[in-house]
Amino acid sequence: MKIGLFDSGIGGLTVLKKVIENFGNHEYFYLADNLNVPYGSKPISFLRENLKNILSFFQTMKVELLISACNTTDSIVKKTNFDTKNYTFTYVSIIENAVKKIGRNDSVLLLATENTINLGAYKEALLNKKIVKIEEKACPLFVPLIEEGYWDGQMAESVLRFYLQDSKSKYQKVILGCTHYPILENQIRKYTNSSIVDPADGIVDFLKNEVNLDRLDGKIKVNYLVTGNIEKFKFLSKIFMKDVKYHPIFKKIQL
Repeated sequence: MKIGLFDSGIGGLTVLKKVIENFGNHEYFYLADNLNVPYGSKPISFLRENLKNILSFFQTMKVELLISACNTTDSIVKKTNFDTKNYTFTYVSIIENAVKKIGRNDSVLLLATENTINLGAYKEALLNKKIVKIEEKACPLFVPLIEEGYWDGQMAESVLRFYLQDSKSKYQKVILGCTHYPILENQIRKYTNSSIVDPADGIVDFLKNEVNLDRLDGKIKVNYLVTGNIEKFKFLSKIFMKDVKYHPIFKKIQL
C-alpha cells in the first residue's frame, strides 16, 4: 500500500518507525516540513493554508493512506472544520487513535504544543470519554530541543525538569501529545513515574484492526520529502532510525 505521513520535522519518525516495525515493506512517503518547524506556536491561519498544501501534495502522490503524524495539524482538522473527505486517500487521525488508549477511570496529563492545547481537540475527546481528571501542560521548548538534536544531557534535563518537576506520581497516564515527545520518553517517564501513552501505538492498532493492513516482507524503502534543511534532517533521521533496516531516499521539495 502507498502510505503517506507528515510532520513539521523529525517527530513523525516516531510514528513511521512503529508502522515499519509492524507492517514492513509498504511504499512510504514521509513529508518533513522543517522549513516551518515548530508548528506549535505558528498562527492557525498559516497552518491551515499550509495543511491544504500538504494534503494536495499527497493527493498528487496518489497515496492510499495519509497518517497525520502531527498532533497540532490534527487539532486543526478537528477544531476548525477542516474537510479531509474530499481527497482520494483515507486520512488517519492521531488524536482519535491516541484517546482510544485511555480508560474511563484514568487520570491524565497531556503534554503537547501550545496550539494543540489551545485548540482543545484532546480535551474534548477525553471529556467525551467521561475522563474526570485531566491536566494539560504546554511544553514549547521540547520541539526545538529535539530538532536541534539535544535528546539527552544537561540541556535536555534542564528543560524536562522545568516542565515536569511537579508531576511525579500524580497521574496514571501521560499522553505524549506531540510526535516529537516520544524521543524524550525515557526522561518523561522518570520525571512523571506514570504510564506513557504514545499515540503511534493507537495508529498501529487502527491500521491492524480497522484497515486490516498486512505485513509485507522485502527490502523497505522510505521516500523522505523535506522542505527545509535536508542535511540536518538526514543527520537526525539517521540517528533515530539507526536500528531500522531500510533504504532511505531524501528529496528536497517545495509545497
